[in-house]
Amino acid sequence: MPDNENEKQSFSRKIKREIYRIDPGEMCCVRSRFKGLVLFGAASVSMSEIKLVSDNPDVVGCFVELSRLLGIEADVRQSGNGGVKYSAVVRDSVKIAQLLYDLKMLDESGGILMRAGDINKSCCRREFLRGAFMGSGAVIDPNKNYALEISAPNRELCADAARLFSDLGFKLQMIARKKKYVAYVKNSEVIEDILALLGACASQMELINIKIEKEIRNDANRGANGETSNLSRTINASVDQIRAIHKIRDTAGLDALPDDLREIARLRLQYKDLSLSELGKRLNPPLTKSGVNHRLKKIMKLASGRQ
Repeated sequence: MPDNENEKQSFSRKIKREIYRIDPGEMCCVRSRFKGLVLFGAASVSMSEIKLVSDNPDVVGCFVELSRLLGIEADVRQSGNGGVKYSAVVRDSVKIAQLLYDLKMLDESGGILMRAGDINKSCCRREFLRGAFMGSGAVIDPNKNYALEISAPNRELCADAARLFSDLGFKLQMIARKKKYVAYVKNSEVIEDILALLGACASQMELINIKIEKEIRNDANRGANGETSNLSRTINASVDQIRAIHKIRDTAGLDALPDDLREIARLRLQYKDLSLSELGKRLNPPLTKSGVNHRLKKIMKLASGRQ
């Protein structure tokens, strides 16, 4: 498991910056992302204040912007003791009470519930997990190892995160560490798919590219230099294709595509690092490289028309 903050900070920050730039969309998703961020990242939650402290300006910015969307302003401060830290606090007790009620974080007696609760819509589950990752998520530098984790202040909340990932098709393990509980996964392919779920497509592609380069370096018979260049070009070319497919999937859904486009879209998601020629061979009947390219261009054109 990753245990060195400096070691995992750089790659994790890239992921969080990507998530920060994603518009949560509907108000239900705004609430879900904010709830995930507060439960997993807040330094304190009470009826008088909700406070978040971080050395990552994107995390603090996320808290401030989501608070504003939910009708409450955050006070932001910066300190330099032991490294730059940012704190963001909301203190309007009336609005906090209403906010906690809207987030379903109050029990029948008015006590605060530090639990995820029931999240029925898949879009809201994804936004909750985006918020949770912003709050306490980390991915170790893939040049060294593969591990994604989200830490929680209590076992029940950690189990909630693992359950939500499971609902979306990902199995995470749990472990207790330093008075916290951690949901984690070490399988690089699962991490790739989770990054796609979170919307961190550039980080996902970087991880895939690093994996390919590591495999090539470890196998002299594959002609490392030439294949690295070719595979890197393949990965770079697939970034926009995968983003376009994700955009259609998250709006109209892949089922809205014609049969031929839906087939190649699902194949591209399944085999992210294959060349167009290799993708074409997996179709039934097989298709030429130019035929595959033509279909993917159609998909990208469709996606570009969706805002």
